[in-house]
Amino acid sequence: MNEVRLKGQITRDRQLLVDIPRELGPGAVDVILSRSGPDKRAKRRARRDGAHPAFGLWAKRADIVDAASFAAELRRRVETRADAKPRN
Repeated sequence: MNEVRLKGQITRDRQLLVDIPRELGPGAVDVILSRSGPDKRAKRRARRDGAHPAFGLWAKRADIVDAASFAAELRRRVETRADAKPRN
């Protein structure tokens, strides 16, 4: 098997553009793509520095020992209220 490294470009409509040298004749090929640099589609981490006004709302409350269970109980109470609006 002969290997040749070629440079190409992926277009917005998901096409691969590659210039094939004249010395390469027609025939079947295997294509392996590798990108250099960071993946631009990588998800950014959420900011945890208090950007939302509710961040840390319960931090200084002595009556809340476990914030996760407290929030779960609040959700349960809201979801089971008799006067709650039904979801569509």
